[in-house]
Amino acid sequence: MPPPTSTASSRWGCYERLMPAEIERIATAHPVVYLPWGALEYHGHHAAVGLDGLKAHGLCQALAAEAGGLVLPPVYVAANTIKTAPDLKFPRHSLDFSESLLRGLAREHFDQLADEGFRVVFALCGHVGQPHYDIIKEEAAAAHERHPATHVIATSETDLVSPELFVVNHAALGEVSLLMATDPDCVDLTRLPADREPTLADDAVWGPDPRPASTEKGRTYAAAFVAAARDRIAAALNP
Repeated sequence: MPPPTSTASSRWGCYERLMPAEIERIATAHPVVYLPWGALEYHGHHAAVGLDGLKAHGLCQALAAEAGGLVLPPVYVAANTIKTAPDLKFPRHSLDFSESLLRGLAREHFDQLADEGFRVVFALCGHVGQPHYDIIKEEAAAAHERHPATHVIATSETDLVSPELFVVNHAALGEVSLLMATDPDCVDLTRLPADREPTLADDAVWGPDPRPASTEKGRTYAAAFVAAARDRIAAALNP
């Protein structure tokens, strides 16, 4: 993934790393802001607990490099994490916040970004537990009603990429491959069981077996996401 940048010719940048003049130059040319939304959640012994936010942040950077705009730091406040799932053995390494706090945070982020004058707010949800994901989408739709000049999009990679290529999963082939592409130091496949297929109950893996995960697969998934998301943003800017 491309590194954060602040050169005079850059079409994108990481918001927290920029000075006001750079933010204004990029926002004037590309009035799009990206809001990666993750979680701190157990993803097995083989992946970092910040997988959802790291993945979303990396994908937003890749998308901004193509479409232009400003990438905010990830939000790591999530509801409905694996901590609350019944009959699982993972009571630690997950933070689970209330749905009311999540709703308020989403509402205030969207209102403030609309107040900053962005024409498109693109919230990428790396964590799609329910109703967490629906709450953010509901607040995005409500914000668009309150701020008609700002198109607020809340989505996830699984809503944009063909299910023939990528399906909803947890710590499985898709998520782990994406993390290998964005943050390779946050994955260790050798910690997966070698003598059996990983399971949700024992390994926090839900979805296709992550043992064949690779950086190459992650880059393929990321490219498909960027192509679809870029079109979505272009349609919002040019209705």
